[in-house]
Amino acid sequence: MPTLTDYQTETLELLHDPNNTYFSQTDVNLYINRARNRIAGRSQAVRFLGSGGTIVSLAITSPGSGYAGTITVTISGAGQQASATATQSGGAINTVTLVNGGWGYITGTTTTITVTGSSGGSGAVITPTIDNSLTTIPGQEVYQFNLVNTLIAAQTLFPGIGNAFGLISVAGAWGANAAMKPMLMQMIWSEFQAYYRSYNTGLQSYPTVWSQYGQGVGSSGVGGSIYLWPLPSQFSQMDWDVWCKVVTMTQGGNQTEALPEPWTTAVPYYAAYLGYLNAQRPEDAKMMKTEYDERVKEAVTETHDAFVGNYYEGDTYSSY
Repeated sequence: MPTLTDYQTETLELLHDPNNTYFSQTDVNLYINRARNRIAGRSQAVRFLGSGGTIVSLAITSPGSGYAGTITVTISGAGQQASATATQSGGAINTVTLVNGGWGYITGTTTTITVTGSSGGSGAVITPTIDNSLTTIPGQEVYQFNLVNTLIAAQTLFPGIGNAFGLISVAGAWGANAAMKPMLMQMIWSEFQAYYRSYNTGLQSYPTVWSQYGQGVGSSGVGGSIYLWPLPSQFSQMDWDVWCKVVTMTQGGNQTEALPEPWTTAVPYYAAYLGYLNAQRPEDAKMMKTEYDERVKEAVTETHDAFVGNYYEGDTYSSY
């Protein structure tokens, strides 16, 4: 993936200023980051699936002794899909790496992490940190975007992802140990307000409908939120599929690009457009904007593949 240096080189070439003679490095970095976030918003390609009960980190509380051979880490508890790897040095566990944070893990006390060596070893204790921000609270209707932003900030598996600005879908756990997690029906806010919130009966059950109110992170740190109906009757973990902005790339600092290819190819053109616009060179700015729009069109074509429908609709195979 492109680094900030890659973007700087391409942008300065488009500005015909390879040595930062007319455009300062500070300004070019500003244009690049504005371009990255504009493309993230336009494409909604930077996505994050936040789940309640996600393991966000693992710490070695005790390294144990006598470990040899292939080291295996087993994570068990109420959740699903979490996985990790570990290494040993001198028979003691010296590193543990979270591969997948999974979902549905309730607390550290109910989540067990076992480390085994194919040729022996015992005594290692691994302590998980579990994020349950995306969990319904009995009787609570509103859930702020900051909940998923807390999870995004805590996780380390997907670096470079910024705050959530919009939701694509919401699912909620039903039953003991999240035996089912159906997707909730989405409604636009006006319909949700008219058909559900107008009946103030205090009905509580598993939520079946959600609606987004507002977007992004506001000046007070609150911004967007979702409303649920019926009001939750118990603590249940949710899945939020969100689209996000990206973390600012800084000189000598964070170089991780969360914006996926081919959207990255459009970044230097929009950055150059901003540069020419600021330099009061409208014709050059217009040309860069045109080139940017072409790159965006190409990215849309490349990333939106044809979807093949179900040829067995109505057949017995459709139930599988």
